[in-house]
Amino acid sequence: MPEDRYELEEKLRRKKMRGYVYAAFIIIIFYFLLKNSRSVSLAIDHLLAVIQPIFMGFAMAFLMNPIMTFLEIWLDKPFKKIWKNQQTAERASRLVSSIISLVILMGVVIYIIATVMPNLINTIVYLANHIDYQAAAVLDYCNYVTKGRFEDALMQAKQYKIGDLMEEGLNLLEEYIDYDESKMMTTITSSVLSIGKIFINLIIGAFVSIYVLLSKEVFKGQAKKLICGIFRPDYANIILEISRKSGDIFYGFIIGKMIDSIIIGITCYIGCLFMKMPYPILVSVIIGVTNIVPVFGPYIGAIPTVLIIFLTEPKKGIYFLIFILILQQIDGNLIGPKILGDSTGISSFWVVFAVVLGGGYFGFWGMVIAVPIVAIIYYITGKLARFLVIKRGFPEETEEYISLDHIDTENNVLVPYSQFHDQEKKARRRRLKIRKKSTK
Repeated sequence: MPEDRYELEEKLRRKKMRGYVYAAFIIIIFYFLLKNSRSVSLAIDHLLAVIQPIFMGFAMAFLMNPIMTFLEIWLDKPFKKIWKNQQTAERASRLVSSIISLVILMGVVIYIIATVMPNLINTIVYLANHIDYQAAAVLDYCNYVTKGRFEDALMQAKQYKIGDLMEEGLNLLEEYIDYDESKMMTTITSSVLSIGKIFINLIIGAFVSIYVLLSKEVFKGQAKKLICGIFRPDYANIILEISRKSGDIFYGFIIGKMIDSIIIGITCYIGCLFMKMPYPILVSVIIGVTNIVPVFGPYIGAIPTVLIIFLTEPKKGIYFLIFILILQQIDGNLIGPKILGDSTGISSFWVVFAVVLGGGYFGFWGMVIAVPIVAIIYYITGKLARFLVIKRGFPEETEEYISLDHIDTENNVLVPYSQFHDQEKKARRRRLKIRKKSTK
Protein backbone atom coordinates (compact mmCIF):
# COMPACT_ATOMS: atom_id res chain seq x y z
CA MET A 1 0.00 0.00 0.00
CA PRO A 2 2.70 2.59 0.84
CA GLU A 3 4.47 1.72 -2.40
CA ASP A 4 1.26 2.20 -4.43
CA ARG A 5 0.66 5.50 -2.70
CA TYR A 6 4.24 6.58 -3.44
CA GLU A 7 3.85 5.66 -7.12
CA LEU A 8 0.57 7.59 -7.33
CA GLU A 9 2.15 10.68 -5.76
CA GLU A 10 5.12 10.35 -8.10
CA LYS A 11 2.79 10.23 -11.13
CA LEU A 12 0.89 13.30 -9.92
CA ARG A 13 4.18 15.12 -9.37
CA ARG A 14 5.40 14.28 -12.87
CA LYS A 15 2.06 15.37 -14.33
CA LYS A 16 2.31 18.73 -12.55
CA MET A 17 5.89 19.16 -13.76
CA ARG A 18 4.82 18.49 -17.35
CA GLY A 19 2.08 21.10 -16.95
CA TYR A 20 4.62 23.63 -15.67
CA VAL A 21 6.98 22.85 -18.57
CA TYR A 22 4.16 23.29 -21.15
CA ALA A 23 3.07 26.56 -19.53
CA ALA A 24 6.64 27.88 -19.52
CA PHE A 25 7.09 26.83 -23.17
CA ILE A 26 3.89 28.65 -24.20
CA ILE A 27 4.95 31.80 -22.26
CA ILE A 28 8.38 31.80 -23.94
CA ILE A 29 6.83 31.46 -27.42
CA PHE A 30 4.29 34.19 -26.68
CA TYR A 31 7.06 36.51 -25.44
CA PHE A 32 9.17 35.81 -28.54
CA LEU A 33 6.23 36.52 -30.87
CA LEU A 34 5.35 39.70 -28.97
CA LYS A 35 8.93 41.01 -28.99
CA ASN A 36 9.48 40.20 -32.68
CA SER A 37 5.95 40.93 -33.86
CA ARG A 38 7.06 43.02 -36.83
CA SER A 39 9.54 40.42 -38.10
CA VAL A 40 7.01 37.63 -37.56
CA SER A 41 4.34 39.62 -39.42
CA LEU A 42 6.69 40.20 -42.38
CA ALA A 43 7.64 36.52 -42.41
CA ILE A 44 3.96 35.48 -42.40
CA ASP A 45 3.15 37.94 -45.21
CA HIS A 46 6.05 36.58 -47.27
CA LEU A 47 4.95 32.99 -46.62
CA LEU A 48 1.36 33.79 -47.63
CA ALA A 49 2.61 35.46 -50.83
CA VAL A 50 4.75 32.41 -51.67
CA ILE A 51 1.98 29.84 -51.11
CA GLN A 52 -0.74 31.99 -52.70
CA PRO A 53 -1.00 29.70 -55.78
CA ILE A 54 -1.46 26.71 -53.44
CA PHE A 55 -4.36 28.50 -51.73
CA MET A 56 -5.83 29.34 -55.13
CA GLY A 57 -5.50 25.70 -56.17
CA PHE A 58 -7.30 24.45 -53.07
CA ALA A 59 -10.05 27.06 -53.54
CA MET A 60 -10.50 26.04 -57.18
CA ALA A 61 -10.54 22.36 -56.20
CA PHE A 62 -13.17 23.15 -53.57
CA LEU A 63 -15.43 24.68 -56.24
CA MET A 64 -14.63 22.02 -58.84
CA ASN A 65 -15.25 19.02 -56.58
CA PRO A 66 -19.10 18.91 -56.91
CA ILE A 67 -18.84 19.20 -60.71
CA MET A 68 -16.12 16.53 -60.82
CA THR A 69 -18.13 14.16 -58.59
CA PHE A 70 -21.17 14.50 -60.86
CA LEU A 71 -19.13 13.92 -64.03
CA GLU A 72 -17.28 10.99 -62.46
CA ILE A 73 -20.57 9.17 -61.77
CA TRP A 74 -21.75 9.89 -65.31
CA LEU A 75 -18.48 8.69 -66.92
CA ASP A 76 -18.07 5.62 -64.70
CA LYS A 77 -19.88 3.07 -66.90
CA PRO A 78 -18.44 4.17 -70.30
CA PHE A 79 -14.86 4.12 -68.97
CA LYS A 80 -15.31 0.68 -67.38
CA LYS A 81 -16.42 -0.63 -70.77
CA ILE A 82 -13.33 0.85 -72.44
CA TRP A 83 -10.82 -0.33 -69.79
CA LYS A 84 -11.18 -3.79 -68.29
CA ASN A 85 -8.93 -2.88 -65.36
CA GLN A 86 -11.17 -1.17 -62.80
CA GLN A 87 -8.38 0.96 -61.25
CA THR A 88 -7.30 2.25 -64.68
CA ALA A 89 -10.91 3.11 -65.53
CA GLU A 90 -11.36 4.99 -62.24
CA ARG A 91 -8.13 6.96 -62.71
CA ALA A 92 -9.02 7.88 -66.29
CA SER A 93 -12.55 8.88 -65.21
CA ARG A 94 -11.13 11.03 -62.39
CA LEU A 95 -8.60 12.73 -64.70
CA VAL A 96 -11.13 13.52 -67.43
CA SER A 97 -13.75 14.68 -64.90
CA SER A 98 -11.28 17.01 -63.14
CA ILE A 99 -10.10 18.53 -66.44
CA ILE A 100 -13.70 19.09 -67.64
CA SER A 101 -14.64 20.66 -64.27
CA LEU A 102 -11.63 23.00 -64.54
CA VAL A 103 -12.67 23.98 -68.08
CA ILE A 104 -16.25 24.63 -66.89
CA LEU A 105 -15.06 26.73 -63.92
CA MET A 106 -12.63 28.78 -66.02
CA GLY A 107 -15.23 29.13 -68.78
CA VAL A 108 -17.82 30.52 -66.37
CA VAL A 109 -15.30 33.00 -64.91
CA ILE A 110 -14.08 34.11 -68.36
CA TYR A 111 -17.66 34.45 -69.61
CA ILE A 112 -18.64 36.62 -66.64
CA ILE A 113 -15.55 38.82 -67.07
CA ALA A 114 -16.03 39.08 -70.85
CA THR A 115 -19.70 39.96 -70.34
CA VAL A 116 -19.33 42.38 -67.46
CA MET A 117 -16.10 44.24 -68.28
CA PRO A 118 -17.19 45.73 -71.66
CA ASN A 119 -20.54 46.77 -70.15
CA LEU A 120 -18.79 48.20 -67.10
CA ILE A 121 -16.26 50.16 -69.19
CA ASN A 122 -18.95 51.43 -71.57
CA THR A 123 -21.14 52.46 -68.63
CA ILE A 124 -18.31 54.32 -66.90
CA VAL A 125 -17.29 56.07 -70.15
CA TYR A 126 -20.89 57.00 -70.93
CA LEU A 127 -21.53 58.33 -67.43
CA ALA A 128 -18.26 60.28 -67.48
CA ASN A 129 -19.07 61.87 -70.86
CA HIS A 130 -22.72 62.65 -70.09
CA ILE A 131 -22.62 63.24 -66.34
CA ASP A 132 -23.58 66.93 -66.66
CA TYR A 133 -26.55 66.13 -68.89
CA GLN A 134 -27.72 63.27 -66.66
CA ALA A 135 -27.35 65.35 -63.49
CA ALA A 136 -29.43 68.09 -65.11
CA ALA A 137 -32.07 65.52 -66.11
CA VAL A 138 -32.20 64.24 -62.50
CA LEU A 139 -32.64 67.80 -61.20
CA ASP A 140 -35.44 68.39 -63.72
CA TYR A 141 -37.14 65.19 -62.55
CA CYS A 142 -36.81 66.31 -58.92
CA ASN A 143 -38.37 69.64 -59.87
CA TYR A 144 -41.22 67.79 -61.59
CA VAL A 145 -41.82 65.52 -58.57
CA THR A 146 -41.77 68.42 -56.10
CA LYS A 147 -44.08 70.45 -58.38
CA GLY A 148 -41.72 73.42 -58.54
CA ARG A 149 -41.45 74.03 -54.79
CA PHE A 150 -37.65 74.07 -54.91
CA GLU A 151 -37.28 75.28 -58.48
CA ASP A 152 -34.91 78.18 -57.68
CA ALA A 153 -32.49 75.97 -55.73
CA LEU A 154 -32.62 73.21 -58.33
CA MET A 155 -32.12 75.59 -61.26
CA GLN A 156 -29.19 77.18 -59.43
CA ALA A 157 -27.68 73.73 -58.91
CA LYS A 158 -27.93 73.07 -62.66
CA GLN A 159 -25.54 75.96 -63.31
CA TYR A 160 -22.70 74.09 -61.62
CA LYS A 161 -20.98 71.72 -64.02
CA ILE A 162 -19.85 68.49 -62.36
CA GLY A 163 -16.88 68.23 -64.70
CA ASP A 164 -15.69 71.69 -63.65
CA LEU A 165 -16.13 70.80 -59.98
CA MET A 166 -14.09 67.62 -60.44
CA GLU A 167 -11.35 69.55 -62.22
CA GLU A 168 -11.23 72.09 -59.40
CA GLY A 169 -11.04 69.25 -56.88
CA LEU A 170 -8.11 67.66 -58.73
CA ASN A 171 -6.29 71.00 -58.92
CA LEU A 172 -6.82 71.45 -55.19
CA LEU A 173 -5.41 67.98 -54.50
CA GLU A 174 -2.33 68.68 -56.63
CA GLU A 175 -1.50 71.64 -54.40
CA TYR A 176 -1.37 69.47 -51.27
CA ILE A 177 -0.05 66.20 -52.75
CA ASP A 178 3.57 65.83 -53.79
CA TYR A 179 3.16 64.81 -57.42
CA ASP A 180 6.11 62.90 -58.87
CA GLU A 181 6.00 61.32 -62.34
CA SER A 182 8.71 58.78 -61.46
CA LYS A 183 6.71 57.60 -58.44
CA MET A 184 3.60 57.37 -60.58
CA MET A 185 5.43 55.24 -63.17
CA THR A 186 6.73 53.01 -60.38
CA THR A 187 3.20 52.57 -59.06
CA ILE A 188 1.85 51.73 -62.52
CA THR A 189 4.69 49.26 -63.14
CA SER A 190 4.17 47.54 -59.79
CA SER A 191 0.42 47.33 -60.49
CA VAL A 192 1.03 45.70 -63.88
CA LEU A 193 3.50 43.26 -62.30
CA SER A 194 0.96 42.42 -59.56
CA ILE A 195 -1.70 41.66 -62.18
CA GLY A 196 0.79 39.50 -64.07
CA LYS A 197 1.72 37.68 -60.87
CA ILE A 198 -1.96 36.98 -60.11
CA PHE A 199 -2.37 35.59 -63.63
CA ILE A 200 0.65 33.29 -63.20
CA ASN A 201 -0.60 32.19 -59.76
CA LEU A 202 -3.97 31.32 -61.32
CA ILE A 203 -2.26 29.10 -63.90
CA ILE A 204 -0.22 27.37 -61.19
CA GLY A 205 -3.36 27.09 -59.06
CA ALA A 206 -5.19 25.39 -61.95
CA PHE A 207 -2.52 22.65 -62.07
CA VAL A 208 -2.57 22.37 -58.26
CA SER A 209 -6.37 21.95 -58.28
CA ILE A 210 -6.06 19.02 -60.73
CA TYR A 211 -3.45 17.29 -58.56
CA VAL A 212 -5.54 17.90 -55.41
CA LEU A 213 -8.65 16.36 -56.99
CA LEU A 214 -6.72 13.40 -58.38
CA SER A 215 -5.35 12.53 -54.94
CA LYS A 216 -8.05 13.84 -52.60
CA GLU A 217 -8.68 10.41 -51.02
CA VAL A 218 -4.94 9.97 -50.41
CA PHE A 219 -4.73 13.40 -48.74
CA LYS A 220 -7.72 12.56 -46.54
CA GLY A 221 -6.21 9.21 -45.58
CA GLN A 222 -2.82 10.76 -44.74
CA ALA A 223 -4.44 13.45 -42.57
CA LYS A 224 -6.57 10.89 -40.70
CA LYS A 225 -3.53 8.64 -40.24
CA LEU A 226 -1.55 11.52 -38.74
CA ILE A 227 -4.43 12.45 -36.39
CA CYS A 228 -4.83 8.85 -35.21
CA GLY A 229 -1.08 8.58 -34.65
CA ILE A 230 -0.67 11.82 -32.67
CA PHE A 231 -3.81 11.88 -30.51
CA ARG A 232 -5.52 9.43 -28.19
CA PRO A 233 -8.46 7.52 -29.74
CA ASP A 234 -11.14 9.60 -27.96
CA TYR A 235 -9.45 12.88 -28.94
CA ALA A 236 -8.89 11.60 -32.49
CA ASN A 237 -12.63 10.84 -32.79
CA ILE A 238 -13.48 14.38 -31.67
CA ILE A 239 -11.07 15.91 -34.22
CA LEU A 240 -12.42 13.71 -37.02
CA GLU A 241 -16.01 14.64 -36.12
CA ILE A 242 -15.16 18.37 -36.07
CA SER A 243 -13.37 18.02 -39.43
CA ARG A 244 -16.40 16.35 -41.03
CA LYS A 245 -18.73 18.98 -39.58
CA SER A 246 -16.45 21.78 -40.81
CA GLY A 247 -16.50 20.35 -44.33
CA ASP A 248 -20.30 20.09 -44.25
CA ILE A 249 -20.62 23.69 -43.05
CA PHE A 250 -18.25 25.06 -45.71
CA TYR A 251 -19.82 23.11 -48.55
CA GLY A 252 -23.35 23.75 -47.36
CA PHE A 253 -22.82 27.50 -47.07
CA ILE A 254 -20.40 28.38 -49.91
CA ILE A 255 -21.92 26.16 -52.61
CA GLY A 256 -25.46 26.93 -51.45
CA LYS A 257 -24.78 30.67 -51.40
CA MET A 258 -23.31 30.55 -54.91
CA ILE A 259 -26.38 28.69 -56.25
CA ASP A 260 -28.63 31.19 -54.46
CA SER A 261 -26.71 34.14 -55.96
CA ILE A 262 -26.90 32.66 -59.47
CA ILE A 263 -30.69 32.29 -59.11
CA ILE A 264 -31.00 35.88 -57.86
CA GLY A 265 -28.81 37.17 -60.71
CA ILE A 266 -30.88 35.36 -63.35
CA THR A 267 -34.15 36.51 -61.74
CA CYS A 268 -32.87 40.09 -61.66
CA TYR A 269 -31.88 39.87 -65.35
CA ILE A 270 -35.35 38.60 -66.35
CA GLY A 271 -36.97 41.36 -64.26
CA CYS A 272 -34.76 44.02 -65.89
CA LEU A 273 -35.66 42.79 -69.37
CA PHE A 274 -39.36 42.76 -68.49
CA MET A 275 -39.21 46.34 -67.09
CA LYS A 276 -36.86 47.47 -69.92
CA MET A 277 -34.16 48.67 -67.53
CA PRO A 278 -30.88 50.03 -68.90
CA TYR A 279 -27.70 47.89 -68.55
CA PRO A 280 -29.56 44.65 -67.57
CA ILE A 281 -26.48 42.36 -67.77
CA LEU A 282 -24.23 44.69 -65.75
CA VAL A 283 -26.88 45.32 -63.09
CA SER A 284 -27.78 41.62 -62.75
CA VAL A 285 -24.14 40.52 -62.39
CA ILE A 286 -23.50 43.14 -59.69
CA ILE A 287 -26.64 42.05 -57.80
CA GLY A 288 -25.73 38.37 -58.13
CA VAL A 289 -22.08 38.75 -57.07
CA THR A 290 -22.78 40.98 -54.06
CA ASN A 291 -25.59 38.66 -52.96
CA ILE A 292 -22.86 36.17 -51.94
CA VAL A 293 -22.19 38.38 -48.90
CA PRO A 294 -24.73 37.56 -46.16
CA VAL A 295 -26.95 40.29 -44.67
CA PHE A 296 -25.16 43.31 -46.21
CA GLY A 297 -24.67 41.93 -49.74
CA PRO A 298 -28.08 43.00 -51.12
CA TYR A 299 -27.55 46.58 -49.91
CA ILE A 300 -23.97 46.69 -51.22
CA GLY A 301 -25.22 45.67 -54.67
CA ALA A 302 -28.34 47.85 -54.62
CA ILE A 303 -26.50 51.17 -54.04
CA PRO A 304 -24.40 51.31 -57.27
CA THR A 305 -27.02 49.65 -59.49
CA VAL A 306 -29.83 51.94 -58.38
CA LEU A 307 -27.50 54.95 -58.80
CA ILE A 308 -26.52 53.89 -62.35
CA ILE A 309 -30.14 53.42 -63.44
CA PHE A 310 -31.30 56.56 -61.60
CA LEU A 311 -28.71 58.72 -63.40
CA THR A 312 -29.85 57.29 -66.73
CA GLU A 313 -33.62 57.22 -66.11
CA PRO A 314 -34.66 58.56 -62.67
CA LYS A 315 -38.15 57.10 -62.75
CA LYS A 316 -36.90 53.62 -63.59
CA GLY A 317 -34.29 53.95 -60.85
CA ILE A 318 -37.08 54.22 -58.27
CA TYR A 319 -38.92 51.26 -59.82
CA PHE A 320 -35.71 49.23 -59.77
CA LEU A 321 -35.14 50.04 -56.08
CA ILE A 322 -38.64 48.74 -55.27
CA PHE A 323 -37.99 45.64 -57.41
CA ILE A 324 -34.68 44.89 -55.62
CA LEU A 325 -36.27 45.28 -52.18
CA ILE A 326 -39.02 42.81 -53.13
CA LEU A 327 -36.48 40.42 -54.70
CA GLN A 328 -34.29 40.45 -51.59
CA GLN A 329 -37.28 39.78 -49.35
CA ILE A 330 -38.18 36.78 -51.52
CA ASP A 331 -34.58 35.60 -51.36
CA GLY A 332 -34.25 36.08 -47.61
CA ASN A 333 -37.55 34.41 -46.72
CA LEU A 334 -38.08 31.83 -49.48
CA ILE A 335 -35.19 31.05 -51.87
CA GLY A 336 -32.28 31.34 -49.42
CA PRO A 337 -33.76 29.17 -46.62
CA LYS A 338 -34.82 26.51 -49.15
CA ILE A 339 -31.30 26.22 -50.62
CA LEU A 340 -29.14 26.89 -47.57
CA GLY A 341 -31.41 25.45 -44.87
CA ASP A 342 -29.65 25.54 -41.50
CA SER A 343 -26.19 24.94 -42.98
CA THR A 344 -24.40 27.23 -40.51
CA GLY A 345 -26.42 26.57 -37.36
CA ILE A 346 -25.80 30.07 -35.97
CA SER A 347 -28.20 32.91 -35.18
CA SER A 348 -28.54 36.16 -37.14
CA PHE A 349 -26.45 38.02 -34.55
CA TRP A 350 -23.42 35.77 -35.15
CA VAL A 351 -23.89 36.08 -38.92
CA VAL A 352 -23.75 39.90 -38.64
CA PHE A 353 -20.79 39.63 -36.25
CA ALA A 354 -18.92 37.37 -38.69
CA VAL A 355 -19.61 39.61 -41.70
CA VAL A 356 -18.46 42.77 -39.88
CA LEU A 357 -15.33 41.10 -38.49
CA GLY A 358 -14.39 39.38 -41.75
CA GLY A 359 -15.00 42.49 -43.83
CA GLY A 360 -12.93 44.64 -41.46
CA TYR A 361 -9.90 42.36 -41.70
CA PHE A 362 -10.09 40.73 -45.15
CA GLY A 363 -12.49 42.81 -47.25
CA PHE A 364 -15.12 41.34 -49.57
CA TRP A 365 -13.97 37.70 -49.48
CA GLY A 366 -13.51 37.93 -45.72
CA MET A 367 -17.20 38.79 -45.44
CA VAL A 368 -18.03 35.60 -47.36
CA ILE A 369 -15.68 33.15 -45.63
CA ALA A 370 -16.12 34.55 -42.10
CA VAL A 371 -19.63 33.13 -41.70
CA PRO A 372 -18.70 29.41 -42.05
CA ILE A 373 -15.55 29.99 -39.95
CA VAL A 374 -17.57 31.54 -37.11
CA ALA A 375 -20.10 28.71 -37.50
CA ILE A 376 -17.31 26.15 -37.02
CA ILE A 377 -15.97 28.01 -33.96
CA TYR A 378 -19.52 28.19 -32.59
CA TYR A 379 -19.96 24.45 -33.14
CA ILE A 380 -16.64 23.61 -31.42
CA THR A 381 -17.47 25.92 -28.50
CA GLY A 382 -20.88 24.27 -28.11
CA LYS A 383 -19.34 20.79 -28.12
CA LEU A 384 -16.76 21.88 -25.54
CA ALA A 385 -19.43 23.44 -23.30
CA ARG A 386 -21.56 20.27 -23.46
CA PHE A 387 -18.55 18.09 -22.62
CA LEU A 388 -17.60 20.25 -19.63
CA VAL A 389 -21.10 20.51 -18.12
CA ILE A 390 -21.72 16.76 -18.51
CA LYS A 391 -18.38 16.12 -16.84
CA ARG A 392 -19.55 18.21 -13.86
CA GLY A 393 -22.90 16.42 -13.71
CA PHE A 394 -25.02 19.29 -15.07
CA PRO A 395 -27.67 19.06 -17.84
CA GLU A 396 -26.50 19.70 -21.41
CA GLU A 397 -29.64 21.49 -22.71
CA THR A 398 -29.23 25.27 -23.00
CA GLU A 399 -32.84 25.85 -21.91
CA GLU A 400 -31.91 24.62 -18.42
CA TYR A 401 -29.53 27.56 -17.98
CA ILE A 402 -31.78 30.40 -19.20
CA SER A 403 -33.48 30.86 -15.81
CA LEU A 404 -30.36 29.87 -13.80
CA ASP A 405 -29.72 31.96 -10.70
CA HIS A 406 -26.98 29.99 -8.97
CA ILE A 407 -25.62 26.48 -8.38
CA ASP A 408 -26.46 24.62 -5.19
CA THR A 409 -22.94 23.50 -4.25
CA GLU A 410 -24.13 21.00 -1.62
CA ASN A 411 -26.45 19.05 -3.94
CA ASN A 412 -24.67 20.04 -7.21
CA VAL A 413 -27.91 21.13 -8.89
CA LEU A 414 -29.00 24.24 -10.81
CA VAL A 415 -31.31 26.58 -8.90
CA PRO A 416 -33.67 28.61 -11.15
CA TYR A 417 -34.17 32.33 -10.65
CA SER A 418 -37.84 32.07 -9.54
CA GLN A 419 -37.17 29.24 -7.10
CA PHE A 420 -34.32 31.21 -5.55
CA HIS A 421 -36.52 34.25 -5.01
CA ASP A 422 -39.32 32.12 -3.55
CA GLN A 423 -36.84 30.75 -1.04
CA GLU A 424 -35.65 34.28 -0.29
CA LYS A 425 -39.22 35.45 0.33
CA LYS A 426 -39.88 32.55 2.71
CA ALA A 427 -36.64 33.28 4.55
CA ARG A 428 -37.60 36.98 4.91
CA ARG A 429 -41.02 36.04 6.28
CA ARG A 430 -39.39 33.77 8.83
CA ARG A 431 -37.02 36.55 9.89
CA LEU A 432 -39.92 39.01 10.21
CA LYS A 433 -41.88 36.56 12.35
CA ILE A 434 -38.85 36.02 14.57
CA ARG A 435 -38.38 39.79 14.94
CA LYS A 436 -42.06 40.33 15.81
CA LYS A 437 -41.95 37.60 18.44
CA SER A 438 -38.73 39.04 19.91
CA THR A 439 -40.25 42.57 20.09
CA LYS A 440 -43.38 41.24 21.81
